[in-house]
Amino acid sequence: MLIKTRAIVLHHVKYGESSLIVTLYTEKHGRMTCIVSGIRSKKTRLSLTFFQPLTLVEADIYYKSNREVHRIKEMSCPFHYTSIPFSITKSTISLFLAEILGLTLREEESNEGLFNFLFHAFQLLDTKDEGVANFHLLFLIHYSRYLGIFPADPDSATDITRFTGMKIFRNLPGGTGGIFMDMMKTSLAQAEQIILNKANRMILLDALVKFYEEHLEGMGRIQSVNVLKEIFSN
Repeated sequence: MLIKTRAIVLHHVKYGESSLIVTLYTEKHGRMTCIVSGIRSKKTRLSLTFFQPLTLVEADIYYKSNREVHRIKEMSCPFHYTSIPFSITKSTISLFLAEILGLTLREEESNEGLFNFLFHAFQLLDTKDEGVANFHLLFLIHYSRYLGIFPADPDSATDITRFTGMKIFRNLPGGTGGIFMDMMKTSLAQAEQIILNKANRMILLDALVKFYEEHLEGMGRIQSVNVLKEIFSN
Protein backbone atom coordinates (compact mmCIF):
# COMPACT_ATOMS: atom_id res chain seq x y z
CA MET A 1 0.00 0.00 0.00
CA LEU A 2 1.36 3.41 -0.99
CA ILE A 3 0.77 6.06 1.67
CA LYS A 4 1.54 9.80 1.69
CA THR A 5 2.46 11.30 5.02
CA ARG A 6 4.26 14.22 6.57
CA ALA A 7 7.30 13.15 8.56
CA ILE A 8 10.29 14.32 10.56
CA VAL A 9 13.68 12.76 9.86
CA LEU A 10 15.32 11.47 13.05
CA HIS A 11 18.50 9.94 11.66
CA HIS A 12 19.92 7.79 8.87
CA VAL A 13 22.71 5.29 8.31
CA LYS A 14 24.38 4.12 5.12
CA TYR A 15 23.20 0.73 3.83
CA GLY A 16 25.23 -0.98 1.14
CA GLU A 17 26.84 1.07 -1.60
CA SER A 18 23.98 3.37 -2.53
CA SER A 19 21.15 3.02 -0.01
CA LEU A 20 20.14 4.53 3.31
CA ILE A 21 18.19 3.22 6.28
CA VAL A 22 16.15 6.18 7.53
CA THR A 23 14.24 6.55 10.78
CA LEU A 24 11.21 8.83 10.49
CA TYR A 25 8.54 10.06 12.85
CA THR A 26 5.45 10.16 10.66
CA GLU A 27 2.07 11.79 11.03
CA LYS A 28 0.14 8.64 10.09
CA HIS A 29 2.13 5.76 11.57
CA GLY A 30 4.39 7.19 14.25
CA ARG A 31 7.97 5.93 14.20
CA MET A 32 8.93 4.14 10.99
CA THR A 33 12.11 2.62 9.59
CA CYS A 34 12.47 2.99 5.83
CA ILE A 35 14.97 2.14 3.14
CA VAL A 36 15.94 4.52 0.35
CA SER A 37 17.60 2.84 -2.62
CA GLY A 38 19.97 4.35 -5.17
CA ILE A 39 20.46 7.59 -3.25
CA ARG A 40 23.83 8.13 -4.91
CA SER A 41 22.57 7.27 -8.38
CA LYS A 42 22.52 10.01 -11.02
CA LYS A 43 18.90 9.08 -11.77
CA THR A 44 17.58 9.62 -8.26
CA ARG A 45 15.41 12.63 -7.55
CA LEU A 46 16.13 12.50 -3.82
CA SER A 47 18.83 14.64 -2.25
CA LEU A 48 20.95 13.62 0.72
CA THR A 49 19.92 16.93 2.30
CA PHE A 50 16.43 15.45 2.78
CA PHE A 51 17.83 13.05 5.36
CA GLN A 52 19.54 15.43 7.76
CA PRO A 53 18.21 15.29 11.37
CA LEU A 54 14.89 17.11 11.91
CA THR A 55 14.27 17.76 8.21
CA LEU A 56 10.54 18.19 7.63
CA VAL A 57 9.34 16.13 4.68
CA GLU A 58 6.36 14.76 2.82
CA ALA A 59 6.97 11.16 1.81
CA ASP A 60 5.34 8.55 -0.40
CA ILE A 61 6.05 5.24 1.31
CA TYR A 62 5.31 1.66 0.33
CA TYR A 63 3.86 0.54 3.66
CA LYS A 64 3.04 -2.98 4.85
CA SER A 65 1.84 -3.47 8.41
CA ASN A 66 3.65 -6.81 8.78
CA ARG A 67 7.06 -5.40 7.85
CA GLU A 68 9.63 -3.70 10.04
CA VAL A 69 11.28 -1.81 7.16
CA HIS A 70 9.30 0.08 4.53
CA ARG A 71 10.41 1.64 1.25
CA ILE A 72 10.41 5.33 0.37
CA LYS A 73 9.30 6.06 -3.20
CA GLU A 74 9.26 9.86 -3.30
CA MET A 75 10.02 12.70 -0.91
CA SER A 76 9.70 16.47 -0.87
CA CYS A 77 10.30 19.27 1.64
CA PRO A 78 7.24 21.41 2.48
CA PHE A 79 9.44 23.68 4.62
CA HIS A 80 13.07 24.40 3.83
CA TYR A 81 15.27 25.48 6.71
CA THR A 82 16.97 28.80 6.03
CA SER A 83 18.95 29.31 9.26
CA ILE A 84 19.43 25.97 11.07
CA PRO A 85 22.05 24.62 8.61
CA PHE A 86 24.06 27.85 8.81
CA SER A 87 23.92 28.57 12.55
CA ILE A 88 26.24 26.63 14.85
CA THR A 89 23.90 27.28 17.78
CA LYS A 90 20.74 26.16 15.98
CA SER A 91 22.37 23.17 14.26
CA THR A 92 23.79 21.95 17.59
CA ILE A 93 20.39 22.33 19.24
CA SER A 94 18.79 20.42 16.36
CA LEU A 95 21.27 17.53 16.71
CA PHE A 96 20.61 17.40 20.46
CA LEU A 97 16.83 17.39 19.97
CA ALA A 98 17.09 14.79 17.20
CA GLU A 99 18.93 12.51 19.62
CA ILE A 100 16.29 13.11 22.28
CA LEU A 101 13.54 12.20 19.82
CA GLY A 102 15.42 9.16 18.58
CA LEU A 103 15.64 7.86 22.14
CA THR A 104 12.08 8.70 23.20
CA LEU A 105 9.78 8.41 20.15
CA ARG A 106 8.99 4.71 20.18
CA GLU A 107 5.31 4.44 19.29
CA GLU A 108 4.43 3.01 15.88
CA GLU A 109 1.03 4.66 15.76
CA SER A 110 -0.41 8.06 14.94
CA ASN A 111 -0.32 10.83 17.55
CA GLU A 112 -1.60 13.93 15.77
CA GLY A 113 -1.12 16.30 18.70
CA LEU A 114 2.50 15.28 19.26
CA PHE A 115 3.33 15.32 15.57
CA ASN A 116 1.93 18.82 15.08
CA PHE A 117 3.81 20.07 18.15
CA LEU A 118 7.09 18.76 16.75
CA PHE A 119 6.47 19.85 13.16
CA HIS A 120 5.73 23.43 14.18
CA ALA A 121 8.41 23.57 16.89
CA PHE A 122 11.22 23.00 14.41
CA GLN A 123 9.83 25.58 12.01
CA LEU A 124 9.85 27.99 14.92
CA LEU A 125 13.47 27.14 15.77
CA ASP A 126 14.45 27.94 12.19
CA THR A 127 12.61 31.27 11.99
CA LYS A 128 13.27 32.53 15.51
CA ASP A 129 15.95 35.21 16.07
CA GLU A 130 15.60 35.88 19.81
CA GLY A 131 15.57 33.43 22.69
CA VAL A 132 17.23 30.64 20.69
CA ALA A 133 19.61 29.82 23.57
CA ASN A 134 16.59 28.88 25.71
CA PHE A 135 14.74 26.95 23.01
CA HIS A 136 16.00 23.45 23.84
CA LEU A 137 15.16 23.90 27.53
CA LEU A 138 11.59 24.99 26.82
CA PHE A 139 11.27 22.22 24.26
CA LEU A 140 12.23 19.55 26.81
CA ILE A 141 9.70 20.95 29.29
CA HIS A 142 6.79 21.02 26.83
CA TYR A 143 7.74 17.76 25.11
CA SER A 144 7.56 16.02 28.49
CA ARG A 145 3.78 16.58 28.46
CA TYR A 146 3.44 14.28 25.45
CA LEU A 147 5.63 11.66 27.12
CA GLY A 148 3.43 11.67 30.22
CA ILE A 149 6.17 12.87 32.57
CA PHE A 150 5.46 16.60 32.80
CA PRO A 151 6.75 17.71 36.24
CA ALA A 152 3.50 19.20 37.55
CA ASP A 153 3.45 21.42 40.63
CA PRO A 154 3.35 19.10 43.67
CA ASP A 155 0.62 21.25 45.23
CA SER A 156 -1.76 20.13 42.48
CA ALA A 157 -0.24 16.85 41.36
CA THR A 158 -1.89 13.57 42.26
CA ASP A 159 0.76 11.31 40.70
CA ILE A 160 3.68 10.46 42.99
CA THR A 161 6.10 10.24 40.02
CA ARG A 162 5.34 13.83 39.06
CA PHE A 163 5.70 14.96 42.67
CA THR A 164 9.11 13.34 42.91
CA GLY A 165 10.17 14.84 39.59
CA MET A 166 9.15 18.33 40.62
CA LYS A 167 11.41 18.17 43.69
CA ILE A 168 14.43 17.99 41.36
CA PHE A 169 13.61 21.44 40.01
CA ARG A 170 12.39 23.07 43.22
CA ASN A 171 15.76 22.42 44.86
CA LEU A 172 17.91 23.95 42.11
CA PRO A 173 20.49 26.52 43.31
CA GLY A 174 20.76 30.22 42.59
CA GLY A 175 17.07 30.89 42.08
CA THR A 176 16.99 28.57 39.07
CA GLY A 177 14.04 26.68 40.54
CA GLY A 178 11.90 29.81 40.35
CA ILE A 179 12.97 30.38 36.76
CA PHE A 180 11.96 26.82 35.95
CA MET A 181 8.48 27.44 37.38
CA ASP A 182 8.15 30.43 35.04
CA MET A 183 9.36 28.35 32.09
CA MET A 184 6.61 25.80 32.65
CA LYS A 185 4.15 28.58 31.79
CA THR A 186 6.13 29.96 28.83
CA SER A 187 5.54 28.83 25.24
CA LEU A 188 8.27 28.10 22.72
CA ALA A 189 7.28 31.23 20.84
CA GLN A 190 8.03 33.28 23.97
CA ALA A 191 11.52 31.89 24.57
CA GLU A 192 13.07 35.36 24.57
CA GLN A 193 11.05 36.27 27.67
CA ILE A 194 13.14 33.92 29.81
CA ILE A 195 16.32 35.60 31.04
CA LEU A 196 19.09 33.12 31.83
CA ASN A 197 22.81 33.49 32.41
CA LYS A 198 25.24 30.75 31.37
CA ALA A 199 25.35 29.17 34.83
CA ASN A 200 21.57 28.93 35.17
CA ARG A 201 21.24 27.57 31.64
CA MET A 202 23.71 24.77 32.44
CA ILE A 203 21.97 23.98 35.73
CA LEU A 204 18.61 23.68 33.98
CA LEU A 205 20.04 21.57 31.15
CA ASP A 206 21.63 19.13 33.62
CA ALA A 207 18.41 18.93 35.65
CA LEU A 208 16.22 18.30 32.59
CA VAL A 209 18.57 15.65 31.18
CA LYS A 210 18.67 13.93 34.58
CA PHE A 211 14.87 14.14 34.78
CA TYR A 212 14.47 12.48 31.35
CA GLU A 213 17.02 9.78 32.11
CA GLU A 214 15.38 8.94 35.43
CA HIS A 215 11.77 8.96 34.21
CA LEU A 216 12.05 7.22 30.84
CA GLU A 217 12.99 3.57 31.13
CA GLY A 218 15.75 2.39 28.82
CA MET A 219 16.59 5.87 27.56
CA GLY A 220 20.32 5.63 28.21
CA ARG A 221 22.84 8.47 28.10
CA ILE A 222 22.39 11.47 25.83
CA GLN A 223 25.67 11.78 23.93
CA SER A 224 25.22 15.17 22.26
CA VAL A 225 24.62 17.04 25.52
CA ASN A 226 28.37 17.63 25.92
CA VAL A 227 28.58 19.33 22.52
CA LEU A 228 25.60 21.48 23.46
CA LYS A 229 27.28 22.49 26.72
CA GLU A 230 30.45 23.45 24.87
CA ILE A 231 28.52 25.73 22.50
CA PHE A 232 26.76 27.55 25.36
CA SER A 233 29.84 27.81 27.57
CA ASN A 234 31.62 30.08 25.08
